[in-house]
Amino acid sequence: MNRDNLDQNVDEYLNPIPERQLDQRICSIIAEYIIGRLEGPRILELGVGDQVYTPMLVQRFGDVTSVDGSGILLQRMATTLGSAAAGRWTPVLSYFEEYEPSVPFDNILATNILEHVEDPVVVLSRCRDWLRPGGCAHIAVPNAGSLHRRLAVKMGLMQHVSQLGETDHRMGHKHCFSWIDLERYLVAAGFHIEHRQGLWAKLLPNAMLVNCSEAQLRGMVELGMELPIDYAAVTYMVARVR
Repeated sequence: MNRDNLDQNVDEYLNPIPERQLDQRICSIIAEYIIGRLEGPRILELGVGDQVYTPMLVQRFGDVTSVDGSGILLQRMATTLGSAAAGRWTPVLSYFEEYEPSVPFDNILATNILEHVEDPVVVLSRCRDWLRPGGCAHIAVPNAGSLHRRLAVKMGLMQHVSQLGETDHRMGHKHCFSWIDLERYLVAAGFHIEHRQGLWAKLLPNAMLVNCSEAQLRGMVELGMELPIDYAAVTYMVARVR
């Protein structure tokens, strides 16, 4: 793997087609919820991909570090933040597997990241080492058991719910986790699971949801919180260092 490979998909984030724009709209709604649960003041963000979380983090916290393997994505984020970044935001161009912070963090935020890495346990183990004692990792990943993936299997479009589809391959996804997978990886990395839940009740593919209103999308995200965790489109877990 080289850094060019990490930069080759930047258009998916910076110049998204309508289906990807829907992902970013959902991401913004979910970000409001997750960031509201963070305990500062020192925050580490893994990946700036969709350019959604970082501005919210910098607005709320005074010490935010963002690590990403794409210099293009980090530069775009620096341009977006402008003067708001001064003294509050530190961008780091690095693979997660190579990053070495000098000071531990209070919280780590890793949303839509683990499905991209070769070995999730390796990255999660490093996250554990980057946290202060009692610190938390907030992890969100697409859920293999989502209703829309189950529907795709029933329609004969997928052989099983964890199968990587065209969009997964285009986005560089290497895995599609069940919530049980994610919990197992976090425990293997030395974390204690403090909170687990589903987010976003998604039944149909993005192409059929792009014209939904903000109210409808927010309703779907909140409805996902009421579903059994198996069926929501996103799995969210909070894991603490013992």
